[in-house]
Amino acid sequence: MSWHLVAGLTLALVPIVLAPGTSAVLVAQYAATAGRREVLAVMLGTATGLFVHAGLAALGLSALVAASATALAVVRVVGAVYLVGLGLWLVVTRPPRPAATTAPARRNVFLQALFGNVANPKAAMVYLTLPVQFLAPGESAAAAAFLLAGLHVLLLTPWLTLWAVAVRSAGRSRRLRGFTGGVRRAGGLLLVALGVRSALAH
Repeated sequence: MSWHLVAGLTLALVPIVLAPGTSAVLVAQYAATAGRREVLAVMLGTATGLFVHAGLAALGLSALVAASATALAVVRVVGAVYLVGLGLWLVVTRPPRPAATTAPARRNVFLQALFGNVANPKAAMVYLTLPVQFLAPGESAAAAAFLLAGLHVLLLTPWLTLWAVAVRSAGRSRRLRGFTGGVRRAGGLLLVALGVRSALAH
């Protein structure tokens, strides 16, 4: 794998990781109402879901690369459009607020995070379209999908840990919600820039 691929995927993942989504909501929810083990279960469920997406994307991307260079180019364009759309959505919408809950069994928390991630169409689109944006000729699309998952977990785990600590310390204060909103908008603008760059490059 080239450094260009690693750097490109890492840069593209940063706003996706920082923008509060399902995993951040679950972490905030259980950090506020349960404990560290429940937060860890959310992280494990999320990581498992990301590798499920990578596996599904690897199958589809490998077949696509083998079938048609034109089809691969179409996926690149669709991916660029998706990045711009996702970025604009992050800019114009507000981050979700964690809901009050009781502390369920950790297995249920794990499954909640896993299914929430696997059933997320935004995550599926990221794993289907993002790896091909940075592939060099001869590089494996399937390997890039699993590299994406590994990088995603490496970036997401410390961020969710900090998120849990912040929620535990600050609760659901207006100050915290303002911070997450700012992160969401900044991340959205970066995704738009990445999408435009990808569209112009291809």
